[in-house]
Amino acid sequence: MGRSGDPYATDTLVGLLSDAASPSERDRLMACGEIVSALVTASLLRQKGIDSEALTGWEAGITTDDSSGDAMVLSVDTTAIGRILARGAVAVVAGFQGFSPEGCVTTLGRGGSDTTAVVLAAALSADEVVFFKTVESVYTADPEKVPGARKLDRICAEDLRQMAWQGARIVNPRAAETSMASGIPIRVRSFATGRVVTSVEPVPSVCENYIVGVASGPPVARMTVSGGVVPYHVFHSRVFGLVADAGVSMDMFSVFGDTAVFTVPLDLRERVAGILESEGLRCISMAPCAKVSIVGAGMHGMRGVMARFSAALSSAGVEMLQTVDSHATISALVAMGELDTALRALHREFVER
Repeated sequence: MGRSGDPYATDTLVGLLSDAASPSERDRLMACGEIVSALVTASLLRQKGIDSEALTGWEAGITTDDSSGDAMVLSVDTTAIGRILARGAVAVVAGFQGFSPEGCVTTLGRGGSDTTAVVLAAALSADEVVFFKTVESVYTADPEKVPGARKLDRICAEDLRQMAWQGARIVNPRAAETSMASGIPIRVRSFATGRVVTSVEPVPSVCENYIVGVASGPPVARMTVSGGVVPYHVFHSRVFGLVADAGVSMDMFSVFGDTAVFTVPLDLRERVAGILESEGLRCISMAPCAKVSIVGAGMHGMRGVMARFSAALSSAGVEMLQTVDSHATISALVAMGELDTALRALHREFVER
């Protein structure tokens, strides 16, 4: 239904509320945009002679937990959808939303309609999921930031999930996780042409390259906290507990004796600092920063990847402020002003060679 400024876009709806609105109230308002979209789509299909019926997320039987704004799907009762399909009609389900066991409307987080689609496909034992996207393809990097970015005709769901978690806005990472768990493939089609531009396979055997791409996350602040007078492990637990109790998501954790280092969303920097300092802790922030990552399930167990990663950034004059890795990613925290340089350097080293 559009982007910010258009009447029923999610960002427009959120902008109607004051800062005093509760998370539950935000969920109820944000769900309205998808409901409008579903109703409009169903009415247009009927106008074209195609029998269809629109359902809200809860009418479609989607039950979630009670995490406002980032709910997880717990179960799907396909009775209502099945009744529509049984008469040969099209079920148009409002994505991005569900109903908690307590009877509250919930939303699934940014990109949650992708998750709705794959969850419904799994519940209905579908053969595949098709996403129509405005992008030309899934790329090895953001083509607006990395001129050498390449189109990916095929990618495994694990690599897609990791790319999404590291900041690439392609397909929601939970949608990729559900594809992996259910074994249902995803086909990304061009909204303009209708043709398949990228196939997402649920099995890792299609991971042909050990590094599939590079991605970057949103602006964050690096928080360095010290001042604990209790045993180190108690101090670390106290710091992380205070931030978690405030409902703030943390990333890139490191501990060094009486110091804890982590990142938080940039717009929450002052709030986090205030909470920690009110408890007598020293807090120093560095911002804006961003996380840059290389992604590839095939790198697990390979030697020398971190050496090449750090050398590529060093040669480009980019300082690594912090690092973290997993079996499928290596990430570094860099100053926001050096982000694009870092992305291009890592892409040249690991993808373009």
